[in-house]
Amino acid sequence: MGHKSRAFDTGARRRGRGLCALAGVAMVAAGAKASAGDPGAMPVPPLPSGLDAELHEMFLDVKPDGLLTYARFRFIAPDIAGVDAPDFSERIGDMEFLCDSYAMPHVAATPEPVDRIVISLSDRAVAFGQPDPDATQFFEAFSIENGACIWEEF
Repeated sequence: MGHKSRAFDTGARRRGRGLCALAGVAMVAAGAKASAGDPGAMPVPPLPSGLDAELHEMFLDVKPDGLLTYARFRFIAPDIAGVDAPDFSERIGDMEFLCDSYAMPHVAATPEPVDRIVISLSDRAVAFGQPDPDATQFFEAFSIENGACIWEEF
């Protein structure tokens, strides 16, 4: 049996491959105006590196063992690739910032228990789980401890 994804009990829109958007309840519960089909209603704050990012999608991902639930927040930041792109330490700083300032308020405002937050940055929209050899992508996982994101450096 493969992994499954679930939505919060809000009628959130269905995404391809059975993935469910979190946007509706998370943003409404956090006080932002949002509809279930509008994950970008809450603006992404400016990143510490100076890059601009926008939310591509967010959803819950339940692992095959059924014991872990990941909240995935996927962002597009076109300038993460190229000669003038920030170095790795700045990218990690940006992802920690996105986890603490953007993802945690969503996760904290939801009734679903979440074990980990995964932040991804890509220079372009890429379908979840699909390879794109031309895309520059970064993924980092964070544990949640005392209401803060803890980077799970491997």
